[in-house]
Amino acid sequence: MSAAPAKIDRAQVNRFLRRKGLAANADKSRAEHLQCFGLAPDVVFDVGVDTGTPLLYQAFPNARFALIDPRHESRVALTRADAPRDAQFFETALGATDGTLTLTIPHSAKGEQGAMASLRQRTDRLSAKFTKTETRQVPVTTLDAIAAQFPGRVGLKIDTEGFEDDVLQGASQTLRRTDFVILEMSLTQRFTGLTPPSHLITRLAAAGLEFRDVLRMTGDGKGGGAPRLMDVLFTRWQPDAPAPTTVLN
Repeated sequence: MSAAPAKIDRAQVNRFLRRKGLAANADKSRAEHLQCFGLAPDVVFDVGVDTGTPLLYQAFPNARFALIDPRHESRVALTRADAPRDAQFFETALGATDGTLTLTIPHSAKGEQGAMASLRQRTDRLSAKFTKTETRQVPVTTLDAIAAQFPGRVGLKIDTEGFEDDVLQGASQTLRRTDFVILEMSLTQRFTGLTPPSHLITRLAAAGLEFRDVLRMTGDGKGGGAPRLMDVLFTRWQPDAPAPTTVLN
């Protein structure tokens, strides 16, 4: 007969973590956490798909999804077991205006690092670990142009490796009917021409969206692990309040 598992003393674990300068926090990368905010979008735009964002797909199973990424490889997100039920893929980058830009895709010893592909030049220490970089000319359109095809209330996730503010600049109409934004916010100057965090917060506040939660934070991996980036959730402070008539350009 096997022994019963030992009971975990949470207080003891927390004391141990504090001595190490650490703390135990709830896992916010779960659909249940996102659902606790009472959000109910009709359509969700997943901007910067890579291989998919299961957190979103599981949190809002009844929503339509528009998956947007300039890498054709990201279309695989439509065929994964955790793919959203009602989804459409757009092979394009998003920005402030229509055009064409150069996408840089780094490679490491493990192969192509599609999640780190960027329309900006990377300047952080991670670039020293790349074995080579690949460039592609990719089309750019605005979120407003794509979102015009999808009526209803909007959810928005943006992870574009330093190009987040450009995406928001091309989304002024869409933000008026957006109920939440999940945004990757850089806390260090990881890329050339990077928009400071305060500017992103101000732009979203002008659209009626307030900083509500940090879903994930990563450090730089050195010494004390100074914060490098975080995924931030913005929602409307008053859900029933009318959207602003203008937003920042």
